[in-house]
Amino acid sequence: MTAVLEESSDTRLSPFSLRELADHLDVPEGFKVEVIEGAIVMSPTPSKKHGAALRRLYDQLAGQLPEGRVAEQMYSIEALEGEDFASPDLLIVPVAVEEEDGWLVEPDAVDCVVEVVSPSNHTNDIKVKPSLYARWGIPVYLLIDPRNGTTRLYWDPQGGEYRAHHDAEFGDEVVLPEPLKDVRIDTSVFPRYAA
Repeated sequence: MTAVLEESSDTRLSPFSLRELADHLDVPEGFKVEVIEGAIVMSPTPSKKHGAALRRLYDQLAGQLPEGRVAEQMYSIEALEGEDFASPDLLIVPVAVEEEDGWLVEPDAVDCVVEVVSPSNHTNDIKVKPSLYARWGIPVYLLIDPRNGTTRLYWDPQGGEYRAHHDAEFGDEVVLPEPLKDVRIDTSVFPRYAA
């Protein structure tokens, strides 16, 4: 679900920023809100299999991340310019971020973002977010797609696009590049959505 605000010449409207508006929306229970490409995007609570993929990934990352790094599911990344913010399913950041106030993390503090594709919102994860995360300079983007049992690993952001990517099927091992060099992910443990 996407809500786009149109500009109005009506001066009676209060001048909210999109981020402020997103903060004050009456969001239906079980939905999360993001501001992506100047639009407010609401997404439903993920499925059990979506959550299982994240937990199984988290369990693998916990023992392999470089010292001082942690995988988190409760933060959003803010654009350095504009009002956009995205809430990836999982992100890898310095442990020190846990001691900060607020809920927004600057992109330069993020080593990696992970999105598990949802059947209802796959276009956002597959088409929009690779460009968004590359423009923000996020070094690594891992996309897990339980619809077809595949992963796509993006890295080397340059000029608003990732210059490299690697596709794998569930069952293949995925090895992350710098700054998470040699972190290995066993994709055989990820569940697939029913056909």
